[in-house]
Amino acid sequence: MRPYGFRAALVLVLGPGASGVVAGGCSDPVLLPAYFENRVDTLRIWAATGTDVFRPSAYLISQRSVARLDQVNYFDFIYDITPNGEHVFVPLGAVANTGRTLGNPGLLPTNLAFGTITIAEQTGYVTADTVQIRVSDVFYARSQPAPTCILAIPNYAKLEVLSMNDSSRSVEIQVLANINCGYRSLEPGLPKK
Repeated sequence: MRPYGFRAALVLVLGPGASGVVAGGCSDPVLLPAYFENRVDTLRIWAATGTDVFRPSAYLISQRSVARLDQVNYFDFIYDITPNGEHVFVPLGAVANTGRTLGNPGLLPTNLAFGTITIAEQTGYVTADTVQIRVSDVFYARSQPAPTCILAIPNYAKLEVLSMNDSSRSVEIQVLANINCGYRSLEPGLPKK
């Protein structure tokens, strides 16, 4: 009965023509259809300290992009190098009080190889502390509730640290971000779950 009530509420919010949209996703009656294919991107992020302001230091999962800190009012994590030379990712909740106890973006280290991860974990994310990184480290990543998702749930990603450059104070990562509302699949292509 709860899924029906939830579905009815979505139809009420979206309008009567939306019932097909609400019911259209796979076998789950409340899953919205997937529109965006998952893909692997290779990106460079510069340290938040000690680099020019025009260098992007943040990553936004829902946008699949890096961002400059002077041009965004939120991010999922930033990259930095500590005064004693440690390379770290820093989730939003470790930098600013988000006012939330749940739903903060985070990172979850894993021993799994990047290519073997097929679905995102939902719990266990580091949300309020720095995460030390090394080349070849792999992480699950969770966004804050995605602004484009009517269900107000996060997007998920997986990422691997490919290289770090101390002279340019940057890190290169490969990342697959699933930006479809309600989906946790971390495989290339149009997600089914």
